[in-house]
Amino acid sequence: MLVPMHFLYARAMNQTLPFPRHLARLGAHGGSGGLRRLLAVPLLALLTAGVLMFAPALASADSSSTLTVVGTSDVSDSGLVPNLIMPGFEKAYPQFSFSYKGSATGLAIQNAESGTGGPSALIVHAASLENQFVGNGYSYNNQYGNAIFTNDFVLAGPTGDPSGVGSNGANNIAQAFADVAAAGAAGKATFFTRGGTTTASGTTVEEHAIWGLVHSSGLQPASLALCVVSAADGGGMSPVKNAALNGQPCPDSGTVNSPDNPSWYFINAGSSQGANVLAANACPPADAPSGTNTCYVLSDRGTYDYLASGTDPAGSIPNLKIVTRGPQSASAPGGVYALVNYFHVYIINPSKPGETVNLTAARDFVNFLTSPAFQAQLKTYLASTSGPGGPPFVADASPNLSVSGFPHIYHASKPATVTGTLTNAERGYPPLAGKTVTIDALKGALVIPVATGTTNSTGHYSIKFTPPATGSYEVTTSQISQIENSTLHPVYGDILSPAATAVASLTVRSATSNLRVTSQGGHAMVTGTVKPGTLHHKATVTVLARAAGKKGAFKKVATDHLGTNQGNFAVSVPLAAGKWQVEVKFQDPKQVVATSSRAVTVTIGARPASSVSLRTAKAKKGTLTIGGTVSRGAPSGAKVELLGQNTTPGAPSGFKVLGTAKLRAGKTKFTLRAKARRGVRWVLQLEYVLPAQASSFSGLRTVNVQ
Repeated sequence: MLVPMHFLYARAMNQTLPFPRHLARLGAHGGSGGLRRLLAVPLLALLTAGVLMFAPALASADSSSTLTVVGTSDVSDSGLVPNLIMPGFEKAYPQFSFSYKGSATGLAIQNAESGTGGPSALIVHAASLENQFVGNGYSYNNQYGNAIFTNDFVLAGPTGDPSGVGSNGANNIAQAFADVAAAGAAGKATFFTRGGTTTASGTTVEEHAIWGLVHSSGLQPASLALCVVSAADGGGMSPVKNAALNGQPCPDSGTVNSPDNPSWYFINAGSSQGANVLAANACPPADAPSGTNTCYVLSDRGTYDYLASGTDPAGSIPNLKIVTRGPQSASAPGGVYALVNYFHVYIINPSKPGETVNLTAARDFVNFLTSPAFQAQLKTYLASTSGPGGPPFVADASPNLSVSGFPHIYHASKPATVTGTLTNAERGYPPLAGKTVTIDALKGALVIPVATGTTNSTGHYSIKFTPPATGSYEVTTSQISQIENSTLHPVYGDILSPAATAVASLTVRSATSNLRVTSQGGHAMVTGTVKPGTLHHKATVTVLARAAGKKGAFKKVATDHLGTNQGNFAVSVPLAAGKWQVEVKFQDPKQVVATSSRAVTVTIGARPASSVSLRTAKAKKGTLTIGGTVSRGAPSGAKVELLGQNTTPGAPSGFKVLGTAKLRAGKTKFTLRAKARRGVRWVLQLEYVLPAQASSFSGLRTVNVQ
């Protein structure tokens, strides 16, 4: 039943297995006897009929209504495509007909680069092949791939474990491989590999990396020869029969192919991930030196768990168990995360020759895979049937973002501080250092950035900010482009989707400060600061006053409407000469809880004999042009000063002199020019300064200087 299962598995997963090559490789250890033992004649006839019945039509390039994705068989053989990805994508984007062609990662990349099958997107899991795909310009906009999820590689072996891996290398994959190789040389074990050169599977690339660890860590048995796989084929090392090739380049520069493989190293070329695991379960292969139930196989855990669950239509694997899994021991070669299996999705570059890409559908597909909804579904996929490691697929499209310090009730008298950590969800990859983290206020569908910070070398951040209004807040990141492995050439990186914390609700209690009240002869000039000073909706500052010594209520004497982002205010209030107590109330309904200032006592002087008026105020390129008049002809030595208050939140409160104009004797009209900082909302006032006389002041004028 083994080979029909392989073919039906490929058919169910929408894959194509090259039938003649597949059958030839099943007898790869020599002669046709092994093939005859594996396939009875009636079964072969049935399988041939199955090929004619189920062989898919030749694929054509994507149209505006189709999306073809090529990629690793891991996501199809694990059931993720038919059970989650395909139905989810077609429900979210019913305008597209979806097709997935699962194969080895290297072959999928080759087909993406050549346009074979007309694909628009690619899903793969081999960094040392993906970096070449990007480096050669086949990724749209020369971008890295988007992280979508991880799972783990596991070494599965027979329940009897004749190599003793479970007791010696349960969390040390290099030791486990060395033990299988030693047992294989003694005729006690067989290792199933999918093999391949430039069309190698991502699992084969991982396998070669592990054989490299066996060599570099000194665990290589004397009976094992390892040749060097070329960097173009993903690097690492591979078992080879000829001992003279130990440490030398592998034949044909790529991996080892028959007949150069040791007898215990069975090359199941052309098979998918699921087919290879099923073949190892049906151990032994033709002409293998070891007996029944002595075979080991490296697989991604998604495929293994799906087969072990009993729900996979391709079959089950009762003769296998996981003997080595992650996380690895801290002292193990390759480190704790040596078995993490990283998956990425790419949009194929439509500008490359031979490519016909449905760019809209491909973008929608990337958005679907990286969406919070799909990422959340991964947490429950195979959760009830997976082993002790939990669900096999781990969502990693977005980094993990933590936050603490959002106050439930915020008092605006001092800034709040929030802290947290931005962590790469792809275990084993570098910390997210130097990344921008933003605090956003949420107003319905509107997202308003209010403060930013930068992560340190460990991904930690700390941000001081003033919440601008009562409402909802979160911490977010934008899309992150991250180099994950700088030792590869070209370097290997990926794209992490935006992240966001849970939404926190804040109630903002406003505050006033820097209150100052001065006499301007018949008027009180009231200046100060309000907090928060941004995102005002209907914000006002109300001035209230009462005669000093009185115990009655304060009465409203003036109201100033604040701009959207105005932290400092100035209000000119007419008051009779005498002693007064003045306070202000800041309010912005539904935005902040209103607050009143302390009372300030001021003595208002008599109205001056002279007066000045601010008639016109124009601003252009940072220059203010002010036109005004004085009440009577100016005496010798008189001048007019332009006073300005910067209303920007955080700017010093109060007026400063922006410019001065000396008045010619007897003149009543004047023009004054002054420089003012651009991008600022200024409150302007004129002061008429006369020799040996009290100054007089104009009314206020607000100007935006651009």
